[in-house]
Amino acid sequence: MYKVVITDHSFPSLDPERAALDGLAEVVDCSPLRTEDDVIRAAPDADALIIGFVPITARVMDALPRLRCVVRYGVGYETIDVPAATERGIWVANVPDYCIPEVADHAMAMLLALARKVLPLDASMRRGEWATLRVAKPVHRIAGRTLGLIGMGRIGSAVATRALGFGMRVIVYDKYLSPERAQAIGAALVDLDSLLREADFISIHTPLTPETHHLINAEAIGKMKAGAYLINVSRGAVVDTLALTDALQMGKLAGAALDVFEQEPLPADHPIRHAPNTILNPHAAWYSEEALTQLQVNAAEEVARVLRGEPMKNPLNKPRKSSRP
Repeated sequence: MYKVVITDHSFPSLDPERAALDGLAEVVDCSPLRTEDDVIRAAPDADALIIGFVPITARVMDALPRLRCVVRYGVGYETIDVPAATERGIWVANVPDYCIPEVADHAMAMLLALARKVLPLDASMRRGEWATLRVAKPVHRIAGRTLGLIGMGRIGSAVATRALGFGMRVIVYDKYLSPERAQAIGAALVDLDSLLREADFISIHTPLTPETHHLINAEAIGKMKAGAYLINVSRGAVVDTLALTDALQMGKLAGAALDVFEQEPLPADHPIRHAPNTILNPHAAWYSEEALTQLQVNAAEEVARVLRGEPMKNPLNKPRKSSRP
């Protein structure tokens, strides 16, 4: 019987994982592990790890001689040293497809709430007011407005489809997307400067890499339309949050909706909390009851494939032949 260690999670139970690995592996809940040393102490004999946010470095891998695979609950995998895993014959995978409709719906919900001034109108009503124009002006018709997508993979494509259904024009910046693929969805592929200049709404759907870190910085924000809106449901560090705060405080942008932040949880004293016309959510776009179960099952099934000697569905590497037991 193999041993699968769950390092950190916030799920109500691990029943989905245990069901997926029944008869193959023992599932051990060690949550919450936070540091490399925590993992080394808790999982020296683990054959597989399923992780949330704990760092899995070369040092951790060397201390876990039986380790065959690491699977991340979720899409991003910044805390895993994938090259080190590859060198050591350890498979790495994520779960990129468990919450596509949820995140796309959330991005559109944020766009609509910003565009229709839902939160300011609600706050006005709770103050006892009845003042549509004074509170909401200006509001513009969504049909015909331009949505700029930064990244159009699975989730970005789903957002494009939803926006087109509202009659929006959709433009895309994505260095890895062909014009034909964009056109097939109904969008137009443009360069980043063009997107920043033309978009009334910008929604970010790119992974965090050294190339995309602070892609939306003070210079990029300066190129955006006056009165544009920014939405981020991807990774917090794609946006320079302090530069965004300044732009909102100065009235350069009409508003922003953020589900992700450079530091999570968001510090209580972070200035973005006091920026005008903002919607702030606690990295919640992924969540539905269906997505929650699918995330747990899909992660465990990836582990089961490795332990059975089968190909992974969503591998992030192709390790050299392992000498591990």
